[in-house]
Amino acid sequence: MIYYFTTNNITEMQDKTTIHMVPEPRKTELVNATYGIVGAMIEVYKNLGAGLPEYIYQEALFTELQANGFMAHKELEYHPIYKGKPLNAYLKMDLVVETPIGNVIVECKALTALTEREHYQTFGYLRGTGWPIAILVNFGASPRAQIERFYNDSSTIAVF
Repeated sequence: MIYYFTTNNITEMQDKTTIHMVPEPRKTELVNATYGIVGAMIEVYKNLGAGLPEYIYQEALFTELQANGFMAHKELEYHPIYKGKPLNAYLKMDLVVETPIGNVIVECKALTALTEREHYQTFGYLRGTGWPIAILVNFGASPRAQIERFYNDSSTIAVF
């Protein structure tokens, strides 16, 4: 089940009283588009487990994605557009993977648990780029990696 939250109020991400479902056909498209990326994350975790620094997981995931035929970019800098012009400031995302439905932002963490801070960071990347999907992966979790997908259609954001 995919839920979405209006982006007018960032606190709605935590306010479960304003949840709505995303239509099933869109959910299927999103899951299919990220299936191989999530598989690569699971493979990295199976081989490395928890307890390493974030940059090790990032590099391993980049290598795994490329080995599986994905066009991935490491530490991509994206200049958000303001009033039709790119800003000098930029967002720097851990990985960006090209897919048929658009770029997928991948944010890697190696923490004992994710917090609001990591969710808001991922949320901000989606808002700043306008891209459709982000995946937040925490390789520091045990006994398995914590993987969360975010969906953006410019008026809503979904966490599934």
